[in-house]
Amino acid sequence: MGTLEGKKVLVTGISGGIGLACAKLFIDEGAEILGSYRTMKPELEQLSAKLFQLDTSDRNSIARTVKTAIREFGGIDALVNCIGITAPEPLFAADPAKWENVVETNLFSAMRITQSLVVPLARKGGSIINISSVFGIKGGIGQSSYCASKGALDAMTRSAAIELAAKNIRVNTVAPGFIDTDMTSGFDEKFREETLAKIPMKRFGKPEEVAELAAFLISDRAKYITGQSFVIDGGLSI
Repeated sequence: MGTLEGKKVLVTGISGGIGLACAKLFIDEGAEILGSYRTMKPELEQLSAKLFQLDTSDRNSIARTVKTAIREFGGIDALVNCIGITAPEPLFAADPAKWENVVETNLFSAMRITQSLVVPLARKGGSIINISSVFGIKGGIGQSSYCASKGALDAMTRSAAIELAAKNIRVNTVAPGFIDTDMTSGFDEKFREETLAKIPMKRFGKPEEVAELAAFLISDRAKYITGQSFVIDGGLSI
């Protein structure tokens, strides 16, 4: 039996590299997967999961859409929130509308999704994992909106862990560094070489490695862990 046997897990942002890797691993570990996507991708059609579309730009419908999907799915035991976007630009020239969109997508959507899961998770207890970023801790040039949103997501996670502990709901963050996904595939060769030089392990991480950590944290093996941020970055933040 897999370590997630019988668990019903919601993976948001399932069409992204980390979200898809999480879904595949969780299925292999015995979980049933409910996944949200904004844009359908061909690889999702091969996934043994129940899918629904979630438009995070429509802030008024997020909670309603998630609640309906969970009710139809028959409950939920864990959430892995993989929704995230970036809009690189220098802070002194930042477009407030772009800044707002990044914070709305990365932070406020997580807040609304978390709110919608409190009641169903509290029925049996469960786990919430927010995929944050090492750049919410260390900062990065041209990434003020992304760093701010992820740093705030870490802070929200700690507060949620305190508030929800009485309901037997654990809340943690996983903070990846540079991972081989669509978000990093557009790096030019010079920037990629400069980045690799800063990573002690001299490589980007794999989405599957992030998924392994998330799988542990939502499993019963981690049932005394809450309010923590787990960095997985090959030593970048040292």
